[in-house]
Amino acid sequence: MEANNNDYGINNDESVVFPDAENDYHGHPRYAKVLISLLALLSFSLIVGFIFSPFWAITLIFATAIWKTALVMRNFMHLKYEPLLLIIVISAVLLIILAFFFGVYPDVTAIHPSVTRPH
Repeated sequence: MEANNNDYGINNDESVVFPDAENDYHGHPRYAKVLISLLALLSFSLIVGFIFSPFWAITLIFATAIWKTALVMRNFMHLKYEPLLLIIVISAVLLIILAFFFGVYPDVTAIHPSVTRPH
């Protein structure tokens, strides 16, 4: 018996295709591998603070934070298969960070230097 296109959620004019659960399943990530990677990166960022100068420590800590964020987004949020949604999420986060920075910057720079000096 020949399968009808409507059985698969496809219109006769081939304009709309619905996801097919049998063919679109990407599987689960290897959670243990991701967990070990996240713990290793956490350990690395904790150790870096004691070994390197403050500039390099902060640089490496933020680099590992970005790496850990990418791991979580790819494996737990399943954004690996949604490139448009990934761009939207990253853009929203950057917009929020910029709004926070420019919202707090005037308050931080308005503090008189004598306030921050030890007595």
